[in-house]
Amino acid sequence: MATGGVMAKMKKQVVKTPASETVKDVMSETELPIIIDPAPIPAPPTIVLPESPALENPPEPANPFAYSDIKDIVRLPMGFQCLVKFECQDSYLTFLATADDVEPHGRAIYTACESGQLGDAPHYFPTDAELLEAVQERASRELRRANSEVTKYQDRVDIDDASDVDFAMLRVWKTYRVGLNRLPEQANYPNRITWPVAPDATAL
Repeated sequence: MATGGVMAKMKKQVVKTPASETVKDVMSETELPIIIDPAPIPAPPTIVLPESPALENPPEPANPFAYSDIKDIVRLPMGFQCLVKFECQDSYLTFLATADDVEPHGRAIYTACESGQLGDAPHYFPTDAELLEAVQERASRELRRANSEVTKYQDRVDIDDASDVDFAMLRVWKTYRVGLNRLPEQANYPNRITWPVAPDATAL
């Protein structure tokens, strides 16, 4: 009897759907979004560049040392000083041409000046001021060299690690340094100078 009562209650809770309400009617009541398939974007056109024609005989690079004129030649003890018009320059440049120049154009300019085909090359006689400057520059260079050698051998003496040759070299380098410092005492300084001879370790 209890089971029959439960079944009766369940029957009362069942809601029947009318046969006329179909799935189509339910879907029609809901607004669905309309999706429009966009038109495809065309691909960009392919640009083909024409190939550059290959040069059968490419031009040779310009020679930066080609020159067209040489003038104002002066003979110096070490070579020729002159004005050279290089084709790559707008104006003349001062040039020192020597016989042993490492560059071919330098030796060629020296040969042209030496041959006389460009005219006579007068000898250059420096002024007293120029002579003094040249002498002082050489003396300073030699003094730096002497100071370095004296320091080297003096260090060996100071730590009791000097050989007989080291003692001898220290003395001759100091003598050389004294001679350099006494250059201005010479009678014809700076026009005529007797330079001290730099020491030679192989001579000891």
